[in-house]
Amino acid sequence: MSPTDKPSSLRHLLHRLITIRPAPGRNKQAVILIIPMAVSLVTMGLITDPSHAAMGMMGAMGALAGNSNAPLSRARILIGVGVATVLSQCLGLLSMRVEWIMPLILAAWSLVIIWTWHALQLGPPGPLNILFAGAFGAYMASHGWTIATVFTSTGPSFLIAAMVSMIICFISPHRPVRLAVEKAETAVNNYCEPDEDADSHEVARLRSAAHAAIHQAWWAYNDGHASGADNPSEMSELSELRARLVTAHMRLEHELRLEAFPSADVSLPDHLDWTPLGRPKASYLLRTALERGSRPTMLALRAATGVFFAALLMILLPFGHPYWAILSVLILMHMDATRSDMTIRAIHRVLGTVIGLGLYLAVAAFGPSGWVQIGLIIVFLWIMQAMVTRNYGIACIFITCFALLMTPLTQPGEMYQLAQDRILETVVGLAVGIITIHVVGRRAPVLLVRSQYRRTLRSMMPVLRSLADGHTSTSQAQVERNQMVHELIRGSALLSATRPDAPQALQDWSKVDCTVTETGYDLLSVCWHTIDKPVPWARRLLADIAVFITGLPPISSQNLDAHIVVDEMEKIRLDMVTSLPGVR
Repeated sequence: MSPTDKPSSLRHLLHRLITIRPAPGRNKQAVILIIPMAVSLVTMGLITDPSHAAMGMMGAMGALAGNSNAPLSRARILIGVGVATVLSQCLGLLSMRVEWIMPLILAAWSLVIIWTWHALQLGPPGPLNILFAGAFGAYMASHGWTIATVFTSTGPSFLIAAMVSMIICFISPHRPVRLAVEKAETAVNNYCEPDEDADSHEVARLRSAAHAAIHQAWWAYNDGHASGADNPSEMSELSELRARLVTAHMRLEHELRLEAFPSADVSLPDHLDWTPLGRPKASYLLRTALERGSRPTMLALRAATGVFFAALLMILLPFGHPYWAILSVLILMHMDATRSDMTIRAIHRVLGTVIGLGLYLAVAAFGPSGWVQIGLIIVFLWIMQAMVTRNYGIACIFITCFALLMTPLTQPGEMYQLAQDRILETVVGLAVGIITIHVVGRRAPVLLVRSQYRRTLRSMMPVLRSLADGHTSTSQAQVERNQMVHELIRGSALLSATRPDAPQALQDWSKVDCTVTETGYDLLSVCWHTIDKPVPWARRLLADIAVFITGLPPISSQNLDAHIVVDEMEKIRLDMVTSLPGVR
C-alpha cells in the first residue's frame, strides 16, 4: 500500500466505524421483536422471581429465530432452536465437570450448529443464541446451576416467548410471502425495463437479481403454505399472491426468451404447474454442504477453531472466565462476512464492551431491584435491536449491559475486578478471533468459488438429461431445474461475498459467473418452452459438460485460469442457441 493510500484507508475505516446507517421502520420492528421476550421475562418473574427470570433469558432469546418466515416454516425452526438451546446449555453445564474438556466440547458443538445452520440456509439472526446458551451454561455452573435449573428457567422462558411470537406471526400470517412477492415484482420490472444507458453487465446483474428474487418468493410461498390448512380468507390472499408471482415469473421467462433467442417463438405452453419448488430438500442442502470446498464447512471450522483456542487460553490464563471470550469469538464469526467486515465488528465489540461495562457498573452501583432489572433488560433489548442494523458498535454497548444483567448483580467490592476481567476476556476473545479469520481459510475464496461453480455446472447435467429424454414435465425434472436455479443463485451470491477477501485472485471470475448464469438461464428458458419432446442436441451438450468437468484439475485453493471456463461455456451455450429450431 502506498503512503497516499494509507490516509484514505484510515478515513474509510473511521467512516465505517462511526456511520449510523438509515433503517426506516426499524424502531417499530424492534418493538415487535422484543415483545415475546418481554412477556416471557415478566411472566417468569411473576411465576418465580425476577432474578431467576433474567437468568433464563437465553431461552426467550431463542424466539427470535425465523422471525422473517411464514408461520408454518417459523414453527419448524422454533422447535429445532428450542431443543438445541436447551441441549446447548446442558452441554455447557456438563462440560465444566472436567474443565479441560470444555474447550473441545464447546468447539465441537459450535462446529455442528454453525455447519447445520448454514447448510440449511436458515438465515438471520444466525445460531449465536444457541451457542451463547452453551457458554452461558458453562459460566452458570460456577453459580450453582444444574441440569434441573435449565428445565425450570431456560426451557419455560423459551416456550412462553415462542408462543407469543407465533401469536404475533398469525396476526399477519402472509406478510413474509407478500414482501417476497413485492420484491420479486420490483426485480422483474427492473430487468424488463432497464435504464437506457444500462450496459450488458448491468443487464446481466438485473437478470440474476430478478431470478433470485423470483426463486426466493417461491421459497417463501412454499415454506409458508400448507395445502388445506388455510381458511377461505387466507386462501384467497394466498391465491392472489400466487397469481401475482406467476405473472411476474411469466414476464421474466418471456423476457429471457426474447433476450436469449430473439428469433424463436416466445409463446409459452400451458404448464403453469411448472413453478419453482422454492427451498431444495434438506437432504440436498446437507449433502452439498458436505462436499469439499463448501462454505458452511469453512465457516463452521473457522468458528470452532476460534472457540477452542479462546476457551483454552482463558483456562490457562490466571484471570477471567471462558464464557465472555467465547461470546466475543462467536459474535465475530457465527455468520458469513468478509475479513474486513469482521475486523470492523471486532473494533466495534471492544469499544462497545468498554462503554457498556461503564453503563452496567453505573446501574449495578445503585443496586436495582429485580423488577427494575427486568425493566432495564427490556429497554436495553429494544435499543440493541433498533441499533444493530444501524451501527453495531452502539448495539454492542447494550449487548454488554443485557448480557451482564442476565447474571447475578455485581457487589460494590467486585466491580473493579469484573470490569478488568470482562475487558481482558473481550480482548483475548477478539484477538483469537481476528487471528483465526486471517489464518483459517485465508486461501479459501478460490477453493469456495471453484467448488461452487463446478457444482453449478454439475447441476445442469440432470436438466439436460431430462431434455434429451423428453421428460421435462415430470416431478423429478422440476426438482432438478429447481436445484439448478438454486446453484446459479448461490454461485453469484458466493462470488459477491468472497471477492472482497481475494480481489486479485477472483477478478476474472465475474466473467465466469456471467457466462455460467447466462447458460443456465437460457437452458431454463428452453425447458419452459419444451413439452416432453426429446431434444437431440441436449445429449451432446450433456456430454460436453461432462467431459469439461472431468478435465478440470481437482478442486483446491490453487487458482484456475477463468478464461478457460468462460471459453468452454461460451462454446456450449452457442451450440445450444444455434441448435434451437427457429433460431437464426
